[in-house]
Amino acid sequence: MNICMMSLMLADQPIHEILAIASACGMGAIDWIGLHGTTAKALKAASDDAGIPIAAHTLFRPDGLYGDPEDMDTFRAALDAACEMAAPVLMVPPFATRNQISPENDRKRYIDFYGRAMELAQKTPVQLTMESTGFLNSPITSAAECLEVLRAVPGLKLTFDFGNAATVEDPIQSFLQLRSYIVHWHLKDWYISDLPFENSDRKRCGGYFADAMIGDGDMPISRFWSILTPEEKNLWVNPETRDYTGKMSPLKAFQEICRRLRAM
Repeated sequence: MNICMMSLMLADQPIHEILAIASACGMGAIDWIGLHGTTAKALKAASDDAGIPIAAHTLFRPDGLYGDPEDMDTFRAALDAACEMAAPVLMVPPFATRNQISPENDRKRYIDFYGRAMELAQKTPVQLTMESTGFLNSPITSAAECLEVLRAVPGLKLTFDFGNAATVEDPIQSFLQLRSYIVHWHLKDWYISDLPFENSDRKRCGGYFADAMIGDGDMPISRFWSILTPEEKNLWVNPETRDYTGKMSPLKAFQEICRRLRAM
């Protein structure tokens, strides 16, 4: 498995410590989520010094992006950062838009946004992707919703989040409908119940989900991984997970996470 550090999982650590943990765990690349309070040039230099290639850059805007002029300026800055980092992929997640009217309206606005963004990205070596997001108000989560956008925006690809897909439908069936668009993976685990429990959130499927370290929760990650082709298994995998109990150091937690992933 080609494991890629997802920097967001260590957002409270300095960038050199994030890279040191990735190196100690034998991760082959990093996905810089945002700029960690520094610059693309600094992230590229630190990654090069650590000998860890940058597999992706992610524009993290939880309040949504949908094509307003300031949003396009934000996207242009992220695209410039991805180019400066020599990141082959720029991922922009479609969170619910500000003052959401409806999920359907959001999807129309994202189709417009991604269409404009693709026009810019296609002038660079960077592949633009989106992912399915997993909140109760997420407008693009199911395979049908993803396909609505992907088919409307030629060239747009998918960072497939197996855990987020599970918040609305069978994630394996979702993957089977989307596999031709996928260029990067996010893997996470959940504790899942029909009833509310501590630290859980209600998802679109009606169930209750809480973060789990990969291997501790209820997601069928091993079964999912077993059905992938060799080419699909060769894509970079972000483990979107950590030790949520706080009992393990970040290094020990990611060493265990990588051990579990490699055992699949």
